[in-house]
Amino acid sequence: MQKLRQMTFLQFFGYLALILGILIEGYALMNHPGSLSSGDDMFGGAVVLALAVSFLHDRPLGRKLVIIALSTLGFGYFTFIHTHAWLWTILLAIAIAAFLIYVVGIREDIHRSHSDWLHF
Repeated sequence: MQKLRQMTFLQFFGYLALILGILIEGYALMNHPGSLSSGDDMFGGAVVLALAVSFLHDRPLGRKLVIIALSTLGFGYFTFIHTHAWLWTILLAIAIAAFLIYVVGIREDIHRSHSDWLHF
């Protein structure tokens, strides 16, 4: 029999934030896309997803990168809706992605799992 894995409160909170962030961003895309209220809703979803990635920091690398990408796209959407400037949108998206990658510590994950990679 498989042993049931206990979920800690922080993991539960992280998954809850992940689900809520995705729902909020989905709602923002469906409800008046391109409007200021849609941009504001997307900002809220991106913040919740940023919280999710910080609480789910012990998950697999691919999952963390997907959550970071969704959060970064949400912040980029918010910036573009409010400024209509591609330069500021790209700069903010790069800054947010770099900040989230730094906070989560993906660099250490890559170095730690480097020994598992195939060597030729």
